[in-house]
Amino acid sequence: MENSTRLKHGAFQIYTGEGKGKSTASMGLMLRALGCGFHVYYLRMMKPRWKTGELALCPTLHPNLTYKNVEQDWILSRSKHIPEHVEAMTKALAAEMDILQEVLVSAAHDLVVVDEINYCIHRGLIPVDRALELVRSKPPQVELVFTGRYAHESLIEAADVVTEMRKIKHHFDAGVAARRGIEF
Repeated sequence: MENSTRLKHGAFQIYTGEGKGKSTASMGLMLRALGCGFHVYYLRMMKPRWKTGELALCPTLHPNLTYKNVEQDWILSRSKHIPEHVEAMTKALAAEMDILQEVLVSAAHDLVVVDEINYCIHRGLIPVDRALELVRSKPPQVELVFTGRYAHESLIEAADVVTEMRKIKHHFDAGVAARRGIEF
């Protein structure tokens, strides 16, 4: 990639809160970065293998995009209450964090998005210290984005930009189910 298309200063951003739009905002940033010639690594940690619009499109969307989904159905099932399944998910995410560390430190990608990492930390699947280690290893020219509810206070303190999506009203509360093409 030409030096003119590289970031001169990368920030650490967090999109958190109870409102809708955290992952959607990170996907918008991904599209903007790709449109500017940047290389993007996007990791979905806690999204199931549904045939979501983004999972159908993103893996082959652009040659500068590496789009990865942790293959699991853990979040949708009773598995999150079964100790062996929690342990298996914790091991799977630890392996992803190791890969992510290598990707980040290599600086081969201008933007690295880790979708739903905040929720994984909140559920105890990833130690917050491991996430902070990742943040501290971020090269200065790489933009790093964490999404998900329940952002840990120590990550918020370390961040350059924190955006909280606040739910004012949502039709889920009236019993409307998630709609294909809008919520997934």
